[in-house]
This record gives sequence, structure tokens and C-alpha cells, in this order.
Amino acid sequence: MLKVNNAALENDLLLRGVWEGLGTPECHITGGYVRDRLLGRKCVDLDLVLPGDIETSAGPARRLAARLDTRAHVLGRDGNRVWRIECPEIKIEIWPLGDLSPDEDIKRRDFSCNALFWRLPNGPLDDRIGGQEDLENGVVRALSKQNLEDDPVRLVRGPRFLAQLEGFELDPKTANWIRSLAPEVSEAPRERIGQELLKLLAAPGAADGLRSLLELGLLEPAAPDAAQCDRDWIECNISAAARLSGSAPHPVAASVEESGNAPHLALIFRAWGCPDADTVTSFAWSRSERRHAARAAALLDHALTTAEAPATERRAFIHTTGTAFPTALAFGAAVQPNHPWARWWRMWRERGPELVRPSALLSGEEVGVVLDLQPGPDLGRAINGLTDAQVRGKVRTANGARRWLRGYSKRNVQTLEP
Repeated sequence: MLKVNNAALENDLLLRGVWEGLGTPECHITGGYVRDRLLGRKCVDLDLVLPGDIETSAGPARRLAARLDTRAHVLGRDGNRVWRIECPEIKIEIWPLGDLSPDEDIKRRDFSCNALFWRLPNGPLDDRIGGQEDLENGVVRALSKQNLEDDPVRLVRGPRFLAQLEGFELDPKTANWIRSLAPEVSEAPRERIGQELLKLLAAPGAADGLRSLLELGLLEPAAPDAAQCDRDWIECNISAAARLSGSAPHPVAASVEESGNAPHLALIFRAWGCPDADTVTSFAWSRSERRHAARAAALLDHALTTAEAPATERRAFIHTTGTAFPTALAFGAAVQPNHPWARWWRMWRERGPELVRPSALLSGEEVGVVLDLQPGPDLGRAINGLTDAQVRGKVRTANGARRWLRGYSKRNVQTLEP
């Protein structure tokens, strides 16, 4: 049984400062902040509940934003509008209670661990649904099937909590509800699904969360429309999630750190049949993360075979992969850690920029003169071939490049004839 510590909230200087910044109104905090602080975890996302509507909460929201040297803005529509305040240290949402009673507000929430309310500044804890007991027992329990159905993103949030909260298990009734509603995830907003998946994959228990996604039938409906989910592959390689999240050793941890979220996403991309970066634009992942993840997923098999290949092949792979190479190596090493990845990483550290964009030994015009070619596809292929030879170390000087081109002309005489 886990120890839940109310004193963490009683002595929380951040909460007191926020409450004072609001102007000391009647106010509660709920959601992940209460859950994490009770469990002794750090959290920077605050969900506050104030009486009244969006207009009456404008004054407290703007006062707090001014104190934090930022601005408050409204998100959402109609009865779901909230105030959002963001600064580098914390993110705050202020939810007006509106016409709801406190009991109604509590019972409309997703999971019991998120439905605990703490009255600012000194409490008490308002627990009307057994959330504290669930925390102590390490159980993730939905308040109702209807609450899950009302917002299908919550279905993915259950496995995400398993990834973030060590030692927690899904309540059996909740698991059955999620399985029965899993197809509804295909209709959920992709940008919100994307954020849930990213949080899951980056969490210490990413392998547990990913396994739960599979067991509950959520990975397929979470995929983009054109993707085909490869369950067999992901089940065989689920340990890669643990290596990428840091809960299991990764052979080149520096490559994961340098790549950010892209290697984690590559794991999902590969399970989804390697969709291209444009196919997943709606998931709201950054452009570079999408591109690098898509490249790493598509080149995984090539990376696995090249890791043990001669240096010439490894240099050529770096050139082909470009700036996505750290992601490709981090992902490949997570999938198959026993290959000699460290030497490849050293090559990247020592020669990465020059292999990605080698300085041209001859200009395109000079290549055309040597081969008697005008600009066009044939000249482009010749220039690419020369660059590949340079990357592989076969050509090092301008004179060597000319010799290589004359040999290339002889080998490709039919292709190069006007």
C-alpha cells in the first residue's frame, strides 16, 4: 500500500502563492497536481476551480497572470471555457464552476485519482469518490463508463497513468469499459491523442503503458486513418520503450537525449506501418519530431544491418539519414541493443556535419564538363554518385573526383549518351 501524504499540500508554498496571487478567493485545486503531490511527485500543471462563470473569474485570473508577469487568455467554447495562464515555471487553468454544484463537478471527472479537491490554502481534502483509497492501493479507476464515453481521449489516459504512476494497476471494471469503448478513440481529436501518447512514451513506465494500449485495443484506433497497426512487431519490441524512457539501460543514452521525443514517436510510427510525416500532422507533434521519427521508423531495418557493417557503409547511412541520424541510432539501439552502436555514435560526433553535407569537390558545372552533360537527370545522378563516393572515402580530392567521373562515364556509357 502506498503512503499518501496530505502534509505535502498543507505546506505547499506554490499553492499559497497562487492563491494569494488570485486575490485569496474561495478556490479549490484538483486534478493531477493534487494526485502527484499526495504521492510525493513533482507537478507544474495546476487545475483550479472557482465559483461563478468565465466573466466573474476574469479578475482573479488577470491578477494572478500579472503577478507571474504574463497574460491570461480564454480557451474553449460555450460552457467549457477556461482561463489559461502559462509561464516557464508553471501552467495554470482556471475552471469556473458555473451552474454545477461541487458534487456534480467532482462526479463528471475521468478517474478517481483526478477527482480529489483541495481547498486553498490549507485544505481540507474533499474526497467524495474514494480517490485517496485508490491512490493508497495503487488503482486507476474511472468514475463511470459514461464519463469515458463523453470524452474518448480519457480512454488513452488510463494507460498513460499506468506509465507515469509506478506500481499502479487498472481497475478491472474500468479495463472492461475501456475495451468496449476502444473504437471510439478513432473519433477523438488527434492533437489530444498525440499529447497523451507522447506523455505515455516519455514516462518511466512506457513499456507498461504501451502494453496496456495493446491489451485494451487502443493502439489501432489511435492510429492515423491510412496506417496498419503491426501488433506482432510491437509486442516483440515493447522492451524498446523501456530503453527509450530510461527505465532500462540504453547503449547510447546520449543519442536519446539529443533526439528529444522523436525516438519515442518512431516506436509508434513503426507499429503503425511507418506513416510519412505529413500523414500525422493532425497529432500536433512538432515538425522536426514527426520528420525524424518517420525517417527513423522507415530506415530501421537498414540501420540494424548497417550497425555491424564496414565504416564505409556506416558513413553512407549517416549521409542518407541526415540530421535524423541521432533519432535513427537511438531508435535502432533501443530495438536491438547488442549491436556496436557506440562506435557509430563516435563517428557521428566526430564527422557528422561533414558526412551529412560534404563540401563539393567539383561544382555541378565542372561535373558536366567532365562528362559532357547538360543539366538534367543524368547529371544529377552523376553528382549524387560522386557525393556517395566522397562520403564512403573513395574520393578525397578534385583530381580524384575527375578520375572517378571518367570511370563512371565508362560504366554508364549507355545511360549517358545524348
